[in-house]
Amino acid sequence: MTVKENFWEFAKKTLVLAAGLGLITGLVEGVLFLSLHRTGLLTWRLQNRAIWYETLWIAPLVDLVLFSLAGGFFALTGWLLPRLPVRKVAWFTFIFLAVFDWVFIILFGKISLFAILILAAGVSFQVFTTIVKRESAASSKIQRSFPWLAGATVALFVVIQGGGWLNERIKTSNLPQAGTEAPNVIVIVVDTLRADHLSSYGYERDTSPFMDSLAVQGVIFENAIAPSSWTQPTHASLLTGRYTYEHQAENTPLDDTYPTIGEIMQANGYRTGAFSANTLFFTRRQGHGRGFLHFEDNYQSVPDAFFNSSLYGFLFDFYGLRKALNYEGVPTRVLASDINDAVLNWVDRDDEKPFLVFMNYFDVHDPYTPPEPYRSKYASVPNPGGLINGFMERYSPSLTPEQIQTEIDAYDGSIAYVDDQIKVLFSELGGRGLLENTIVIVTSDHGESFGEHGILQHSASLYLDEIHVPLIVWAPGQVPAGKTVETPVTITALPSTILSLVEATDDPFPGPSLAVLFSGEAPADWPDPISELAQMNGAAEVNPSTHGAMKSVVGVEMQYITHEKFGEELYNWRTDPKETNNLVDEPSARTALNGFRLYLKTLFGEIFQIP
Repeated sequence: MTVKENFWEFAKKTLVLAAGLGLITGLVEGVLFLSLHRTGLLTWRLQNRAIWYETLWIAPLVDLVLFSLAGGFFALTGWLLPRLPVRKVAWFTFIFLAVFDWVFIILFGKISLFAILILAAGVSFQVFTTIVKRESAASSKIQRSFPWLAGATVALFVVIQGGGWLNERIKTSNLPQAGTEAPNVIVIVVDTLRADHLSSYGYERDTSPFMDSLAVQGVIFENAIAPSSWTQPTHASLLTGRYTYEHQAENTPLDDTYPTIGEIMQANGYRTGAFSANTLFFTRRQGHGRGFLHFEDNYQSVPDAFFNSSLYGFLFDFYGLRKALNYEGVPTRVLASDINDAVLNWVDRDDEKPFLVFMNYFDVHDPYTPPEPYRSKYASVPNPGGLINGFMERYSPSLTPEQIQTEIDAYDGSIAYVDDQIKVLFSELGGRGLLENTIVIVTSDHGESFGEHGILQHSASLYLDEIHVPLIVWAPGQVPAGKTVETPVTITALPSTILSLVEATDDPFPGPSLAVLFSGEAPADWPDPISELAQMNGAAEVNPSTHGAMKSVVGVEMQYITHEKFGEELYNWRTDPKETNNLVDEPSARTALNGFRLYLKTLFGEIFQIP
């Protein structure tokens, strides 16, 4: 046999070995990820990765590529340096990569990375010394198994992806007949958008001209309050019409206790689709998929699949990009333009049935790094934004006022970008003739703090910076144009509001529908909106939520906050919008204080030992 023939034979065996062990590693990785995720045994950082049924085929595919690249390197090394024991080095490397993968998934967060490396190396060496004694037989088994391993991966892909597509087609075809004039409904959640940074809510910068125009043509709620100050519980409330104390989906996924707006809209003949750019907390694995025939959260791009759904993608992201390279962005960030494309592609599939679209834009969330020219739109320094970055745990309440201002500049640029993308979406819908019979609701899941009360970001407190959100209802001919509602309302009421706007006959949600306020003043028994926040372990020490749970009530002029450790606060948000003057000890505020105490006692009893 010639040297060339020897090389090709060596290269073939090495590549088959690499591919086979890559598939084995990935298949086991997928099973480990999914099983440990479903049982809640993963550490927080892995638990909140994009782990779902798609992981079962993505993990082996990613590991197949990575191991094959390594196999190509060893094949080339064997050709250039034939006297080196390349084959044995390759065996040990592949075994180590497999063992490290599995051990890391099981033990990450429980022992140090160094300990995981030592343990994986020791186990790998023991396996290697056993295999190397019968290397030929082991190689032969892997070569014979390769078609079966590849077939299993392909089968998983077909079943998972094809099954989802088939399920949607079947359920869509079985929907009941909707009314002939049933309007379409689009709910746009602009993640992390605080109300007072929109021009229509009095902001000095013209950040939102298109959303402002929607407010002029529809109804704007000046004092809409989110039920929490972070994504997971608020989205659960937006879907179920229930407060957090009812649905309990704050530190656990949403269960099936309460019906969702998607389920009820399906019962009324609607196609239902959800499109999420927040691929951490508005996802199927967080329980939000119930009621949606189509849900796009993760796995929509190669980077997303690699970084979010494979172990080595996570390692490259967490230890490489963030810790070593200090990368400021989000490599898997889904832009508003991507969400628009996904929504329009889905809408175009069926022009016979009305639809409910529930979409989440993530561009306003930290790190604030919108595409140019928006990032620099309001900036006085190059490349503003990126300092406040929860993905890198790099945020710091000790930022200077000048640094915080540059973050605000980039945040406002993000709002301007999203505003333009909503305008693009409307233009596309108008070109399809869909705007004439479509209801659009624009809101947010929570706000954002920029140094108020010494706090940055969200899920830190229940001050208005974090729970006062925009709410605009646009439906020409169905809602009064130019209507402003001053009454404080909860966005938890959206499901009932949607059903009243589409004139559904059955409403299982507690409500009340916000449509009641379209044509008149609030009834005397109109409920004050409440907000809740559980203790958030591991966050910044300055955050009140780090030290205990909180609850809030927003009345017509006062906000009451109670903390299980720090006690009570009371602010007149109308005269003191920045909430700097705590009135809890003021005799003149005693009546309001006692009223709020009684209101929360009615709901929660003595959970915080309210006086």
